[in-house]
Amino acid sequence: MKETLKIKKWQLTRVRTNALHADLTGADFVTVGTRALRGSDVESVALPQTLSTVKAEAMRGCGRLKTVTLPEGKGIGISVGVFRDCRRLQAVENFDGIVGIGARAFENCVLLSDAPFGASLRRIGEGAFCGCLSLKELTLPPSVESIGRGAFRDCTELCRVELDGAMAASGEEMLRGCLSLTEIQIPAAWTVIPRGAFRDCVSLREIAIPKNATRIEKNAFRGCRRLEGVALELGIQKIGAHAFDNTPALGEVFIPHSLKSLGRGAFGTGKRAPEDRIRLTVENEYMARRLRRLLFFCGSLRTTRVEVIGKSIEERKRERRSSSLEKTPTHLVDF
Repeated sequence: MKETLKIKKWQLTRVRTNALHADLTGADFVTVGTRALRGSDVESVALPQTLSTVKAEAMRGCGRLKTVTLPEGKGIGISVGVFRDCRRLQAVENFDGIVGIGARAFENCVLLSDAPFGASLRRIGEGAFCGCLSLKELTLPPSVESIGRGAFRDCTELCRVELDGAMAASGEEMLRGCLSLTEIQIPAAWTVIPRGAFRDCVSLREIAIPKNATRIEKNAFRGCRRLEGVALELGIQKIGAHAFDNTPALGEVFIPHSLKSLGRGAFGTGKRAPEDRIRLTVENEYMARRLRRLLFFCGSLRTTRVEVIGKSIEERKRERRSSSLEKTPTHLVDF
């Protein structure tokens, strides 16, 4: 059966077809309208070279849809929920031509295994790839300006994410529940580690906080049960509530003297056996006393132990006195 298309003012508003393949390359429209193919039984769709935008929920819930072919070399905008719940969608041809991805655009596309973002991508909306269980690797280009809340949440097979250093920030819970994530390098441009960004990433073992970061927000690494090492740079001022809660493998964390506040349960609450406590190392006794006060008020005192790795205050005093004596003329020294 030949497709019946309803086009109004350069917008495809409705498609009716019994065919498994909807070849729309010969049609003349700029936009696929809201819900134009929603719930249809097509297995593949090919869109024309004139296309520039796919509107909200245009193909949502197409239960048999496997492949979509976008026009080559075009800047395409994918709006809210366009492919949401297309559970058999496996590939989007010319994916690198997409410039914007709306909220929940690919949510629950459980068979989508690759998202080859192009250099023109600007925005990824809230929950855009939430529940894409087959995604394994992601490389986000430097052109990306914003990433919405939970953009890649519950992508359970995602094991590697490459974030370009030019990206200034991301949304909350960006990678929450990515159970297979083992490797990620946080961009140097990040000044804040967002709330819940890596929560429940149970395979993540090490993380380096960039030197420009001043805050680690609430729940940022909560539930990272295999996290063993955290590198904090001088400049970090705040660690939010429960940021490192439920991280039983975490052994040692160096705390720079720039730290000013700890949120409730920053390193967990309750009590740990002395040998299982997180070892927080500081440079001097003054910082150790200040850190113990912070831990007491945030409720993490019994889950951690504070150790001084630098010289004690008395040793520093003796060194200063010795240095002062060496510079003083002998006839002025009071023996």
